[in-house]
Amino acid sequence: MGTSSDEIARQIAETRDEIEGRIVVLRERGEVAVERGKRAALIAAGVGAGIAVVAVGAFLVYRMTRPPSTRERVERVIPSSWWERLTHLRRTVEEGFRRRVPPVRMYVGDRQVGEEPPSSSFQKLALRFAQAAGTAAGAALISRVLRRFERAA
Repeated sequence: MGTSSDEIARQIAETRDEIEGRIVVLRERGEVAVERGKRAALIAAGVGAGIAVVAVGAFLVYRMTRPPSTRERVERVIPSSWWERLTHLRRTVEEGFRRRVPPVRMYVGDRQVGEEPPSSSFQKLALRFAQAAGTAAGAALISRVLRRFERAA
């Protein structure tokens, strides 16, 4: 027939003991893994704090050894309320100049200069030659004008 109830109870008890043993082993492994994770997180936090301290120290050394710029010197002398007013005045003047000066466009024939790049190598070469000739002519003209002023002085 089948197995007796005592046999079934004994097999259940053996299986329960095996499962409990495995659960204990897995629990111990989990605790070890958690401890390792805590240790790794603590080391990472320490390294991060160390890097932050070094970065702040390097910034402080940089600020202490670098000579102050002209702007920083002026900011130290002029009170902050005046500095804000000067900044506002500067922006207002710049915006006024932008409104007054119209955009300038230069045309040669019916094409705007700089509108499209030269398409062939000959056009590129001719453009470079024209630029060089214009630069040379301008330099010669300015040198003559400067020589006349030197003679007069």
